[in-house]
Amino acid sequence: MEIRYRRPRGTRDVMLEEMERWRDCEERWRRVLERFGFGEIRTPLIESTDLFVRSVGEGTDVVDKEMYSFQSKGGENLTLRPEATASVVRAYLENGLTRQPGTMKFYYMGPMFRYDRPQAGRYRQFHQVGVEAIGSSSPVLDAEVIRTALALFEDVGAENLNVQVNTIGCKVCRPAYVESLQSWAREIRSRFCETCQARMETNPLRLFDCKEEGCGELLAGFDPIDQSVCADCSSHHGRVIEALDALEVTYHADPLLVRGLDYYTRTTFEISARNDTRQSALCGGGRYDELVEQCGGPSTPAVGFSVGVERVLQHLWPEPVDPQRSRQSLVDVMMVCLDQPAQIHALRHADRLREFCRVEVDTTGRGIKAQIKGGNTRGASIVLLAGSDEVAAGLFQMKTLATGDQVAVTVEALSAAVREVLES
Repeated sequence: MEIRYRRPRGTRDVMLEEMERWRDCEERWRRVLERFGFGEIRTPLIESTDLFVRSVGEGTDVVDKEMYSFQSKGGENLTLRPEATASVVRAYLENGLTRQPGTMKFYYMGPMFRYDRPQAGRYRQFHQVGVEAIGSSSPVLDAEVIRTALALFEDVGAENLNVQVNTIGCKVCRPAYVESLQSWAREIRSRFCETCQARMETNPLRLFDCKEEGCGELLAGFDPIDQSVCADCSSHHGRVIEALDALEVTYHADPLLVRGLDYYTRTTFEISARNDTRQSALCGGGRYDELVEQCGGPSTPAVGFSVGVERVLQHLWPEPVDPQRSRQSLVDVMMVCLDQPAQIHALRHADRLREFCRVEVDTTGRGIKAQIKGGNTRGASIVLLAGSDEVAAGLFQMKTLATGDQVAVTVEALSAAVREVLES
């Protein structure tokens, strides 16, 4: 067989048993987020390119290297969204939600796009679930948002989590620190890697993001940003820590945690997980009190996070699913049909059963044993068998797979009989 088309590099297909894992997690996450007072928002996959350039920031890897940008036939400069926070803020402003009282709390689920080097858990089309809480400057809200993220992981059984928290100051205190860092780094420029040499000119704070061991050793000689924040930022961070302690959240202070996007202010946090010896970041977020204003709105505080869905699923199920060995979706009832008239007979009565259970009508024409085996594989509790005799008599042979019991059931009594077995 010659396969003519293949998926683009950095993308993947999700199906069958793996899709059930995705759906289970997403349904659990929706329930958790709604319990915390968040409502779902869906924004377009494409946005104005300038939205991300202004909000995420020039000099970031996302804007400089990773965005999928293009010009539409109408001459618009558009980008497939690389993250969702800017889109949510744009929607908040465009739809007049500044008039809503209190804190607006949104959650989202969906695909994002970045031209990145594909590797385990990292794709060019990837998926995130995240929250944005807009309208409150309280440090207690920061702690609640961190607790919300942990609740998502707890509900799906994620373990070995590590919460890191830091403060990166605000527009009052951060500029002086960044200027001092830049001047210091320039003096020893040649000792940094090429990426850091570029970053020190465009976004010096991101020097702390570098994973090169040599750069890390150099930065150990410069005071981290949490030592240089103003009194207000220091007080805010202290209250975040106080609230986390009250919530009994276990966390670690990480003075080097700065996050990779320009819009963060004050609180930043990251949640990672350990599998064997590997540490993988699953969630990141923080406060972004200046972003709404940068997008043309009034000065409005906000805080949020995003979770990498693929990374969480990889943490929960380290072994990948082989689609060729994966079972299909689960059913409660498998209707085994010996010929096409029996298939029509089964189909006529399947709808009534589907009012309260999952039903599959086997139309493959396989032998009886193969069809029953298919029902077993898909988790069926009941097999309903029909051939020419059953069609003529208006009934089914009902076999309970757990006990092996088999009885003839008329179509009039079928729903009640199936329901009784499933509920027993």
